[in-house]
Amino acid sequence: MFNLYISAYDQKEIINALKDTLYLLSITSVFLIVVGLLFGFILFFTEQSKNHIIHKITGFIVDILRSVPFIILMILLIPVTVILVGTIIGAKAALPALIISASPFYARLVYMSLRDIPKGNIEALEAMGASKFTKIRILIKEALPSLLSGLTVSLVTLVGFIASAGAIGAGGLGDLAKRKAFASEYPVMIICIILILVIVFTIQLTGDYIVKKIDKR
Repeated sequence: MFNLYISAYDQKEIINALKDTLYLLSITSVFLIVVGLLFGFILFFTEQSKNHIIHKITGFIVDILRSVPFIILMILLIPVTVILVGTIIGAKAALPALIISASPFYARLVYMSLRDIPKGNIEALEAMGASKFTKIRILIKEALPSLLSGLTVSLVTLVGFIASAGAIGAGGLGDLAKRKAFASEYPVMIICIILILVIVFTIQLTGDYIVKKIDKR
């Protein structure tokens, strides 16, 4: 019989799982933004300067890392994870794989956003003799709506990665939903799924709202 009762212990598990998910999302998001912007700009500037070797090497690394399925990447990174965090179980153990998997995804979106900037704007910066820092600042301003749209997509994808990480012991809502499903404790499983959906829709709606506010086109 389908029991809707949620015990105090289950409530505590749900709260802890939510905390783990938000912890992983917040920490990984910081690295995703920094690393994604860094590699995205490297791809863009090396293409502009005709530095084909660095451009191709960077592009190859980005494409390889974002192409490897997340679960497989987690398994491949077990030795690295042990060295960095000292364990392969728990939320912290998922961080290396999450960062390495999600950052290249955003890096490619950053690169595509920068390429969409009109060439005339870039040529004007070159003609003015703008410094590299000035170029980066102006390019970010020009591409900001697209960069934020890409970030929104990346964060939504990241939530999916975090849920998948739970399948192999990383904790979080995905892990709790899986365990409760196997134990036929469906009310807890459904609550976990609803919370994941709430996180996803919050990210998507917030991102869309901000982009709509700043996009002057």
